[in-house]
Amino acid sequence: MVSRGRTLGRLRVIDQLARRSDGFSLSVGSKSTKLADVNVDPNKGARPDIVATVFHLPFGPELFDTILFTDVLQYLPVNTESLAFSEMKRCLKRSGHLVLSVPNAIGVFTLLDPDRWLLGNHPYTVEKISRIIVGNGWRIEHLTVSGGIWEAIGLLIYYLIEYPLSRILRREVPGPLGLSEMADTQYNRMSGSGYTIFMVCSRKRDIFL
Repeated sequence: MVSRGRTLGRLRVIDQLARRSDGFSLSVGSKSTKLADVNVDPNKGARPDIVATVFHLPFGPELFDTILFTDVLQYLPVNTESLAFSEMKRCLKRSGHLVLSVPNAIGVFTLLDPDRWLLGNHPYTVEKISRIIVGNGWRIEHLTVSGGIWEAIGLLIYYLIEYPLSRILRREVPGPLGLSEMADTQYNRMSGSGYTIFMVCSRKRDIFL
């Protein structure tokens, strides 16, 4: 697993879950965040190691010990989950792990989520994402829900203030002082009504009759 600097909030939880497994790692839909040895994203502007989508990963079978698929599923076209999970399963070793995160479909968070207005993402309940995972041949080994309102407020500020200013000024504009730390603290408390659902999954063993 690649060495990483300090992370906060959602990314800190993902980093901790990913560190449970050693070996060669892949992040699918990594954007500008580099949490794995190989980072794949369809957006060339995010400067991934490889430009590709989750539906067509340019790797041989059973190559990776860990695959990170974090905050990507909600952006995929409806009813394409099976194709995505099948492709990741092809690239994951039989002893490997998939680290997954998706936004929790809680009313206040859904209402405040600018991604839902702008990009039409679709959050998941714990029950729905669990059915999808198990139905596509995976075993859920770990499931937690955490995060809170400060994460939602931070995203609103980013989309309404930070991102437009960064485009105008052509440089990164930092967020409000201390907001990331407040959001990070809420990720220490597990709650079914938390902002993000986190899972660690493994491949179900093939059964030969």
